[in-house]
Formats: sequence, C-alpha cells, structure tokens
Amino acid sequence: MKKSSLFVVSLLAVSITLSSAGFAGRKQLGNDVVWVKRSATYKCCVQQAYLNGMNRLRDLVKDKKPGTWCVVLDADETVISNVIYQMAGLAYSKKSWNDWCKQAAAPALPGAKEFCALAQELGGKVIILTNRQGDLKEVTEKNLRKIDFPYDILLLREGPYAKDRTKVMRREAIRKGTVKTLPAGVKLPPLEIAMLAGDQTHDLYDSYKLNFEDIKERFGRDFIILPNPMYGDWASPPMYADPGIIRARLPSRKKPSSGDARPAPGVISWQEAMDKVGENVVVETEIVSVYDPASRGKGGPVKLNTSRDWNEGLTIILFNKDGSFGDPDRFNGKKVRASGKIGTYHDAVQLTIGAPDDIEIVEE
Repeated sequence: MKKSSLFVVSLLAVSITLSSAGFAGRKQLGNDVVWVKRSATYKCCVQQAYLNGMNRLRDLVKDKKPGTWCVVLDADETVISNVIYQMAGLAYSKKSWNDWCKQAAAPALPGAKEFCALAQELGGKVIILTNRQGDLKEVTEKNLRKIDFPYDILLLREGPYAKDRTKVMRREAIRKGTVKTLPAGVKLPPLEIAMLAGDQTHDLYDSYKLNFEDIKERFGRDFIILPNPMYGDWASPPMYADPGIIRARLPSRKKPSSGDARPAPGVISWQEAMDKVGENVVVETEIVSVYDPASRGKGGPVKLNTSRDWNEGLTIILFNKDGSFGDPDRFNGKKVRASGKIGTYHDAVQLTIGAPDDIEIVEE
C-alpha cells in the first residue's frame, strides 16, 4: 500500500475514534426539545398563532387612535427562541442562562416580526415584557437589534419590578402610563393593551387569581398563546409513571392479589377509589397540585388533585371556610391518607373530607 493510502486510512481511524468518543459523552435529548428544534409542526403552530393574531389585531384596532394602544409580548419562546440553550442538556442555572443570553444569538420565531411590524404600522406600540433580569438588558437589546426585530419598549424585571414575576405590576403601569424603568428621555402615555402574547399563562393574565375557565373566551380574541413544552410552572411538582391509571378507567379489572403491596390494611389507591362511588373509603395518594379558591379571592372548596388532568384523576375536596384545615398548600407534593365518601361532580370523581382529622400527611 502506498504512503498516501496509509495516511488516509490512519486519518480515517482517528476520525472514527474521536467520533465514537464524542457520542459516548452525549446525552439523548427529550422529545420536548427535539420537537421544538426539529418538528415542522412546532413552527406551524407558532406561525398559525401569529397569523391569526394579525387578522384579529386589524379588527381590534380599526377604530383606535394611533399612539393610544399597544401590544405586549413576552420575549423568550414568544418572539425569540432559546432552543439552542436547551439543546446543551444542562440543568438550568443563572450562570449558564446568563452566558447564553450574552451571546445574543437567539433567532426570531416564525411570524413574530411580521406581527410586531403590523402593530407599529397600524399605529400601536410594541412592548416586550420579559422576566429576564435587569443585568441582561443590554444583551437582550443587542439580540433584538441583531435580528432586526421591530419593537418600541423593552421592560425587564428590574428596579421596582424586580419581584414582578407575574408581570401584573408592569402591565398595570403600562395601562396607567406610570412605567418607572423607561430609558432616559423616553415617555410612555397611558396605553390600552390591545393584545398580549406569551408562552406561559402569566404572560397573559394574573394566573394566581384567574384560571382557564375564567379567561378561556379571550383566546383567539386578544390573547396569543405559543406552545412551549420545554419548561414552565406546570413542570413542578414532577409527575411519575403510574401503570394503574389505565386499569382504573377500565369497566372491570383484576382485583389485587394478596401479594400486592398496600399502604396499610383497608387503605386503597386513588385508582381503586374511582370505582367506589357512594362508598366511604380510606385513600392513600400523592397530591400533585392544589387549587385554593380563597387565595384567588373566590369561594368554593379546596381541591387536592391526584392527577394533572383533574377530570381523569381523583380530586379530594376540603371545605375550608373557617380555615380549620390550615394552609391547603401544605399538602402539595405530599403523600396523604384521607377518609371520606366518594361522589361525582360533572363526571369527575371526588372524595369529600368531612373534618381536618380525616386527612393527614403520611410522607413528606
């Protein structure tokens, strides 16, 4: 074999070795990140949302005087994409996030620039309202300039708004014309918010006081919601695989054998309780979310949910009018043992607790 051929073979062997080593250190990404990065469906969803928003905006502002209204949009996963940061496969940290933001390399999402350009053309202000903190203002502005993004005001979580995670304070300041973190020499009159866009519910409304049922009619009217399966408040607390959830919905199923593990004699799982309508039972289960209407200024019972899809899981009902059950949020993420009667409400299965002594935390 010639020297040149030997060199090529040797080089190929080195290349294969390096490639193999690289793959050995790689981690397979979850479907959430892969969907955002690779799927045409994701791009279609985002494009569709903005195109529908543009059509709706034209109708909403046709009789409004220019300079009296605005559109308010979140930044990350709403007008710009950070999927490259997610592709690193790192656990979130302030340092890694800041390092990524400082690269000012996030591209615009499909349809976002066109929507914002239309808002300006129709006589409105474009306000980017982000929960990025104040130390990222300069790099965020740099990123938006690099992609030639049309906007008028950038409001971060800084100064008097440092704790405004829900964005309620800043939205109210926009409406009243009292924004306190505008650049020097810039004035903003009271503005009507014609439309809002975001990838999280708090980008659109006060999600601590309102729920889906309260605002569902506004989607397609003045709310634009963008898909983001990669992160969000919904991801906590974590959910765990539960093979019994399928068996619980079947009309009949095999009874547990004596060898099956049980929490305690006479105690059943929430899946077994689904078939016990009208009976008094003792259930042991993990609480994955808590809905407390009192914390939102509303009346009604507290709902402790055993499944993120409350309509498919068992809901534990507490009437906590006098506060005798204490802070219901203390049950969130905990395993509890509860006794009461199984009933139904609008086809949902519920366990109603009669007194505080009928529910206890058995595992922190």
